[in-house]
Amino acid sequence: MYVSVSRLRVHADRCDELIAAFQERARLVDSHAGFVDLQVWRSDRDPGEVLMVSRWSDRDAFTTYMKSHDHRLSHDRIRPSLKRAIALERLEHLHTYEVVAE
Repeated sequence: MYVSVSRLRVHADRCDELIAAFQERARLVDSHAGFVDLQVWRSDRDPGEVLMVSRWSDRDAFTTYMKSHDHRLSHDRIRPSLKRAIALERLEHLHTYEVVAE
C-alpha cells in the first residue's frame, strides 16, 4: 500500500468551497490502475487545513497517474480563483507497506 497525503491550506472562509470542489471532482483517477481510494479530511482544530489522502497499490501506480493527462485535466477543472487561494503546505508520502491486518 502506498499513501500520499497533501496538506492543503486555504483561508477558513473558503474551506467549504475547496471541499465542494473535491466532492464534484471528475473522478478520472478512479479508473487508473493501482488506485484504491481518495479521502478528504477537514481539521476540527484548524478550519483552514484540509488533507487529501489517496491510497495506491504501489508507488509506481501513483507516479504514473501524477504524470498522466487525467491528472492535468483534474487540476485544470479547479476555478482559477480557488486554485490561487490554495497553498500546498506539505506533501507526505508513506512508503509502500504491506497490509497485514484489517
